[in-house]
Amino acid sequence: MLEKDIISEKASCQGERYERMHTKRPYVLQTRENCCLDDDLVNLEVLDEDTIIHQLQTRYADLQIYTYVGDILIALNPFQNLSIYSPQFSRLYHGVKRASNPPHIFATADAAYQGMVTFCKDQCIIISGESGAGKTESAHLIVQHLTFLGKANNRALREKILQVNPLVEAFGNACTVINDNSSRFGKYLEMMFTPTGAVMGAKISEYLLEKSRVIKQAVGEKNFHIFYYIYAGLCHNKKLSEYKLPERKPPRYIENETGAVMQDIVTKESYRRQFAAIQHCFRIIGFSNEEVHSVYRILAGILNTGNIEFTAISSKHQTDKSEVPNGEALENAAALLSIGAEELQEALTSHCVVTRGETIIRTNTVDKAADVRDAMSKALYGRLFSWIVNRINTLLQPDKNICNVESGMNVGILDIFGFENFKRNSFEQLCINIANEQIQFYFNQHIFALEQIEYQNDGIDAALVEYEDNRPLLDTFLQKPMVFCPLLDEESRFPQAQTRL
Repeated sequence: MLEKDIISEKASCQGERYERMHTKRPYVLQTRENCCLDDDLVNLEVLDEDTIIHQLQTRYADLQIYTYVGDILIALNPFQNLSIYSPQFSRLYHGVKRASNPPHIFATADAAYQGMVTFCKDQCIIISGESGAGKTESAHLIVQHLTFLGKANNRALREKILQVNPLVEAFGNACTVINDNSSRFGKYLEMMFTPTGAVMGAKISEYLLEKSRVIKQAVGEKNFHIFYYIYAGLCHNKKLSEYKLPERKPPRYIENETGAVMQDIVTKESYRRQFAAIQHCFRIIGFSNEEVHSVYRILAGILNTGNIEFTAISSKHQTDKSEVPNGEALENAAALLSIGAEELQEALTSHCVVTRGETIIRTNTVDKAADVRDAMSKALYGRLFSWIVNRINTLLQPDKNICNVESGMNVGILDIFGFENFKRNSFEQLCINIANEQIQFYFNQHIFALEQIEYQNDGIDAALVEYEDNRPLLDTFLQKPMVFCPLLDEESRFPQAQTRL
């Protein structure tokens, strides 16, 4: 059983849910002598929702953004940079009792690290909250402090681990209407330590990447960051022609309703800085120049694939056949992906059906060919993302000469995408919200249900805590056989499933 530390984050306490609050007041470290607020809300005589919100508002107004509730750390996004994450603070939260210092995310990381070393048990930190709450930044800070605590003799390894999050987030994060840097995938990072507590490697797992964002984005949203970063970087370095990317009209996959994409790419200094940062990440982690070049070629190939258009042609025996009237985008995509243009066109405009050992080639309509084009783009991006993650794992795996992996211990960090609720949620957002509800169920079970069962078994007279059980909601979607997800799986196995659904 993994020991648990859970970070729950909310963007604000009351009022407008996503209002961004700014203040110029400096952060002041509250010592034991001058702190009059409750650092741990468990110590309050009355612990209800109104009391918790009042305490969080009071602390937030004083820039005390962290608050404990037992083993849980609540983090409120200050929407500004606070000078509380320097090496001085890392030393302050190193191997001391939690009550010795004010609440801090470094204390949560230190508790997991000390628990691992002291009890020789793997640890897990779960980061949860709504979109925009600051989960991604919290994950960065936890990795930063764990790297500080588990100082390895190999400084290069520490540097590599610190570059993992920025790299995968460039490929897996995007701008949404709520959050400029929203995680569009789930990420589980395991930091591996020797029995003496020295970091010796890392491993990352990814799931539920929102691949549909590659081909289409909602109004006010953008594609994955990496497309804009490389476009700006290649444009600045005058290498767009090398990757067969247009200089004036943006590719269809990154075009938006404002028509200002190319202007932003050319003028925004932040895009060029991020491109340089990504190149730095690739280099520090250990990717070769050839591998990075291949990554850029595939990304450019995806953008060119999106520009391939189809028209209907009719012949004596066929009226639903499609072809590519303008071969420029097709040839560009084929060249970047190192395949033949004719071969690519055939794959997009026709498909094979094998029946009774006989292969029958059938043509695709214009709509079907466009669907195949977009499906190929999504699959390419998904495979590229998985390859990058697997390559990172290979480059960051523990050195067998230092320590046997089986004898080591882990601290896992789960950074899940944010819960969002719109008037109309996409299917991808539904999957994300279901995953969040499962995390909430895990939280309810371990914080409330199992604890209360233990109290009852031990004969402890304790008032039962009322909480909202979301199990019926999960059963509505997941319980086999006759609910939404199992039925969707079954229907998807039939031909023309999209029509049936």
